Amino acid sequence: MRAACVAALLVYALGLAACGSAPPAQSDAEVRRERMVELNDRAQRAVALGDLRRAAALYRDALRAAESFEDFHSIGVNSLNLAAVYQALGEPEAARRALERVLSAPARFEGALVAQAAGLKASLALNAGDLDAAGNWLKRAEDGCPPPACRIQAALLVLRAELALARGAAGQARVEASRALAASRSEGSHEEEANALRVDGRAASAQGAHAEAVTLLGQALAIDKQLAHPYKIGLDLIALAETEALRGERDAARDYAQRALDVSRAAGNRQQQAMAMGLLERVR
Repeated sequence: MRAACVAALLVYALGLAACGSAPPAQSDAEVRRERMVELNDRAQRAVALGDLRRAAALYRDALRAAESFEDFHSIGVNSLNLAAVYQALGEPEAARRALERVLSAPARFEGALVAQAAGLKASLALNAGDLDAAGNWLKRAEDGCPPPACRIQAALLVLRAELALARGAAGQARVEASRALAASRSEGSHEEEANALRVDGRAASAQGAHAEAVTLLGQALAIDKQLAHPYKIGLDLIALAETEALRGERDAARDYAQRALDVSRAAGNRQQQAMAMGLLERVR
């Protein structure tokens, strides 16, 4: 069983938004900076509404604004968010291009931003089936993100679990997923909690524990529906369809695959649409 791995949408907010009206003596640089922050905020709202195409366009505009006055923190933030949105849209090449702004010149950016970029690069490599590259990028992310200062430990543990599962080590994947689940709850990250439950469910299914897998994946789906993440909901539904197909429950598998197709069409994710249609063909 293979499902796409995760990307963390809204990696960072700029945290620079100003309140009230602009002061009369505002400089051109201040105006451009406020415009950039406004675009970033609008992009975050678009993600929250599930309008990822609109979010990508707004992050691109915010990135161009940040580049116009060489604000490297904001360039990094918007590059990461743009890459995550492109991955959620099923456009890995565009996601890789966005990440190159950070990874091609890491000395310009904060360590946490570089580590996050390396983690996203690992996720893209994992989705592409390049496990060696995924492992190398994940190691780079882990080395650049020592706890407790770096707060993406749960996300990196989820990736470590995904990599173990892709290599056929379902037992190790479950160990890493358990660690990720504990870290996500310690960090208070519901998104990473769902990610950990999803990979644990897929690993349980790979071990033949299909009933347990359905329970774990159902828990992930419930969280992702509360968070209103179409991409993650699609991943949950595809994993549930695959698990039900493996245990011979064709009607349930068809239902989950059709729901995954509906969600992925609404979100505009072509990769998920293809996966859902393939599953529907298998369980006709």
